Amino acid sequence: MSGLSSYLLSTLSKVGGIGGSGVPDFHFTIGDKIEGTTGNSIWELHNALSTDGKREATVFVFEKTRGSSYTTVAQNALKRMRTLRHPGMLRYLEGAETSDAIYIATERVTPLTLVSLDSDDSNSELKRWGLYKVAETLRFINEDCKLVHANVSMASVFVTRAGEWRLGGLELVDVLSGDPAGSQIYRHYTAAVPGYAAHMAPEMQSQSWSNVESGKPGAIDGWGLACLIYQTYNGALTAASQLHAQGSIPKLLWPMYQRMLVTDLRRRTTSGEFLQSASRPQSFLDSAFIRTSLFLENIAVKEESEKTEFFSGLASVIEGFPHSYCKYKILPELLKVMEFGGGGAKVLGSIIQIGKGLDEEEYNELVSPAIVQLFGSNDRALRFSLLEHIGSFITAIPTNIVSKKVFPDFVTGFLDAAPAIREATVKASLAIAPKIGQKALNNDLIKQLVRMIADPEPGIRTNALICIGKLCTAKKGVLNLEGDGVSEPSQRYVICPALLQALRDPFPPVRSASLAVANACAARWDPADIARRVIPAVSLMLVDGERPVRVAAFKAINAMVARVETHSQTMPDTAIKKTVPDPSVSTTSASSSAKERQSDAAVASMNAQTEAAANMAAVSDGWSGWAVSSLSSTI
Repeated sequence: MSGLSSYLLSTLSKVGGIGGSGVPDFHFTIGDKIEGTTGNSIWELHNALSTDGKREATVFVFEKTRGSSYTTVAQNALKRMRTLRHPGMLRYLEGAETSDAIYIATERVTPLTLVSLDSDDSNSELKRWGLYKVAETLRFINEDCKLVHANVSMASVFVTRAGEWRLGGLELVDVLSGDPAGSQIYRHYTAAVPGYAAHMAPEMQSQSWSNVESGKPGAIDGWGLACLIYQTYNGALTAASQLHAQGSIPKLLWPMYQRMLVTDLRRRTTSGEFLQSASRPQSFLDSAFIRTSLFLENIAVKEESEKTEFFSGLASVIEGFPHSYCKYKILPELLKVMEFGGGGAKVLGSIIQIGKGLDEEEYNELVSPAIVQLFGSNDRALRFSLLEHIGSFITAIPTNIVSKKVFPDFVTGFLDAAPAIREATVKASLAIAPKIGQKALNNDLIKQLVRMIADPEPGIRTNALICIGKLCTAKKGVLNLEGDGVSEPSQRYVICPALLQALRDPFPPVRSASLAVANACAARWDPADIARRVIPAVSLMLVDGERPVRVAAFKAINAMVARVETHSQTMPDTAIKKTVPDPSVSTTSASSSAKERQSDAAVASMNAQTEAAANMAAVSDGWSGWAVSSLSSTI
């Protein structure tokens, strides 16, 4: 084996193997390296996937060949990642240490140093929310855990798919006062952190440890937060002298930022104090985006009245939120709320709104399962909202799922005791019809709509007729019904009798709708049925007491007469068939009886009379009609 091949295999084994995990007790397959982090960290970052293929991750890999100082801070980072948990911290999944390397698997993230921080509105909100989360996490570390992070900068912050910031970089985390005194790792190993000198606090540069211990617990990290703010709005930080230039730092933030750079540790603003001050009304961290995010994070402890008020206005609030944040942060929270029976119709509206921005694969993965489950709910408000918005989501759900899981629950709405649900179900029929197949359309949906023509509510009867008409005359590109749509037997034997029955409805709009549907469907009806059954019934509407009904009746009957006339022109002149002698049989056969000769003569006589009557009809249209009728009756 060549030296190059041996080197490649050795390298792959150290990082777990591209094709599988080669690290003991480490259940992640390490993939491609994330480029662009060299010089910012002691770690190499790799995209990774759990060995069961269900979870994406980022793996931090440290090679121990770099030296003992670097190994010490990497081991400290692994230790702190295992023991510190907070929503604002980089989420630890798994870690392992071998004789050659240290591995830490976290949620899938991207270093903040590789993320564009343009000054558009969506990024502005994400930056504010990011600073809020970092400050909140530092407050937890300083005040609750009595620890010092001591390494806050852009290089220690990572961004999730939703755009949220996570605090990492735990290499120097330690207690404020150590035992034995002076043993804290941040006092001795800052040189092991790349680029640390640019954001090092002045008391650490001067090693004024007595001032550190007597000052506020979060004073060191207050300075680090100020450095992060500077980098967020002004870019690279290469020297401490840059920190006093405002640049693009927002005016609302500038006074608080300056107080975090005070050299007196007893007066310097800590992360907790910054959070409290910046969250006041009309201050830097007071925005609809942050309020919405905080409410969703703490929704489990909110009162029902608070939830109702929040969800009522959520759909309008999130319109301007970043799409990635809505998709990966807000949508999962809303689906979780729906899963446990909260929020109802108001939450559904927000879910559907976010769902409009998803592609088909994402929609089927995130939204479709929840919506399918909601159709089985007994909550009428929720069902009404589903029916009202069905057109905005039903097209994204696969046809087989709609047919098997959604449609059986959908048709129960036709039988609901609430008129509003029945009417919404009727209206929603047009949206669901293209997704259920021709068999269910003709055997179930059309029959249910026909049944609704007899509903006690006149508005429902009218809408049912209109839906039937649209389904019967649907064109490709409009409803895209499967196959030929509503079949001819359904139109002839199910819909036609129902329309004739609706002509006797006491509610005038129902009669008008029935005439309009009959007019639209006449082109697909049998002309004989139109002449014998439909035109006689429609003719009664020509003298209806309501003018709109009379107008609709004249339109319908004119169209039907034209349909019948066109068909009549294709019919033969007579229905009587002429008898043609069979040449194979001899007319002079001696075996023919006298009775047969008499019968032939009678038939010949009738044919002659019929031909004469037809000739008369060609000469005079005025009186030939009754002559033919008389002749026919005689025959």
